[in-house]
Amino acid sequence: MSKTRGNYGSRVVRPKICDKTHFELKGQYLKELCENTINGLEHEDANEHIKKVIEIVDLFHILDVTQDQVMLRVFPMSLTGAASRWLRNEPSGSITNWETLKMKFLNKYCPPARTARKMDEINNFQQEPNESLFRA
Repeated sequence: MSKTRGNYGSRVVRPKICDKTHFELKGQYLKELCENTINGLEHEDANEHIKKVIEIVDLFHILDVTQDQVMLRVFPMSLTGAASRWLRNEPSGSITNWETLKMKFLNKYCPPARTARKMDEINNFQQEPNESLFRA
């Protein structure tokens, strides 16, 4: 089924910021975000990415602006490649708060099955006789 113009609405419903509040991301914060993106590849750590974005966001505080308002604007900018495509393929208007976005992102890029597989690899690790730990 092909998409129509109506299908291209924002997936993330960004909460309105009070008209009196001036919200602007300064160049340094944008640079930090651009240097800390995630593509959605197997080797990338989704939890670590979230922590890093939160660290960047915590560097600035804007009166009368909530974490939801900031994260729903900032986090999508930190996604590239497959991760960005994933978010664009979410149903329009389906993400209304930071907690929902975070949970959907983690379910996609850090699913329980992947965690269980990694734990199995760790638990079943064996060093062969005469094999160095480095080679094992």
